[in-house]
Amino acid sequence: MGKRISIDDVSVGMFLEDVLDERGRLLYTENTKVTAVLQIERLKQRGIRHVCINTEKGIDVPKQNAQARPPEDATEDVTFDDALREQAYYREIEHAREIHQKTFETVRETLQSIRIGKSFSAQNVERAAEEIVESIMRNADALVSLCQIKGHDEYTFEHSLHVGILVSSLAHEMHFCEDDILQAGVGGLLHDMGKMRVPESILNKPGKYEPWEFAVMKKHPEHGLAILKENKAHVSPIGKAIVSQHHERYDGSGYPFKLKGEAIHEAALMSGVADVYDALTTDRVYREAWTPQKALATIFQGCDKEYSRMIVERFTKHLGIYPVGSFVRLTTGELGVVTRVNSGHIMAPEVVILFGSEGKRLTKPSLVDLFQKQKDPDGVRYQVEISVDPKPYNIRVADYLAKH
Repeated sequence: MGKRISIDDVSVGMFLEDVLDERGRLLYTENTKVTAVLQIERLKQRGIRHVCINTEKGIDVPKQNAQARPPEDATEDVTFDDALREQAYYREIEHAREIHQKTFETVRETLQSIRIGKSFSAQNVERAAEEIVESIMRNADALVSLCQIKGHDEYTFEHSLHVGILVSSLAHEMHFCEDDILQAGVGGLLHDMGKMRVPESILNKPGKYEPWEFAVMKKHPEHGLAILKENKAHVSPIGKAIVSQHHERYDGSGYPFKLKGEAIHEAALMSGVADVYDALTTDRVYREAWTPQKALATIFQGCDKEYSRMIVERFTKHLGIYPVGSFVRLTTGELGVVTRVNSGHIMAPEVVILFGSEGKRLTKPSLVDLFQKQKDPDGVRYQVEISVDPKPYNIRVADYLAKH
């Protein structure tokens, strides 16, 4: 439920519920904090006349404003049309696919230029980050869900893209202002740029590093800072912190500077979690990808040691215990792909069921919202039991993130 108010009554400090335009496109996802007047002006330009706000999280309309408003603009409680939200998600994910591919190409071009000693365009990277942020602002799930698709052989490039997306999305979840979200995205896309000065024989080694090889690899954050300086790249302090500090750890056990606690930039701590999560959930020559659930559980074990507990909790809340793109088994025995995480109910996502309780592939997949299902008298049995590897089932998760 939300409080419906006139767009003219919206002010900085309010928390918006989902904002959809007349075509059902999601412009802002729920729990978006209004941090700048520019956000309000953009909504007005899109023809938005009313929005719903969460008065428990943010400020309310001053009483004098509400009293002065004509009757037709009076506030009222409304419930969002779930069908519109669903349509908005699937519209955005098609757009997100284009952004994912386009940004991958920008990252590859940028890092390849660095590899051969050429200059790179920081403006191109920022433009790519802008598209990521705009997509996240429209729908926080769509682009993040594509991070579960590991379709490229060029690991370093794809990994850089995914860290950029995950850090931007987490910054949005943590209510960073829009410009800081953008700069965090730039830092995420460039976080491993220093690896382009690590010999490829070490960078692409399939097995465990020798001590001397690891010492060389650990230099890449410093190489990244040097590259930014040499190119006179206009990258913000947030971006530079991510490039130089994403391997620092909360307890001081990281590298290259062995920074500890609050000495590490918050955005760098965020990128460290995103970096590890994407690495663990990706197939490598020396190990298979972990399920998102296992990766999150492992990261959580490092709370207050390697990672900030607050950041890990926000990251987990945002992705869900079973993130979008997870292949899961329900307590009913059914198997399916998580297509949406319900905010505030991370244990009860929306799932496309692909296999029945007897293990047979369904000819027609069905969509089940576990949170809604659990409200039914017999719905308690509709719970996720465990995250499962989709490979033995010949499931390509990507096929179920754009449609069902």
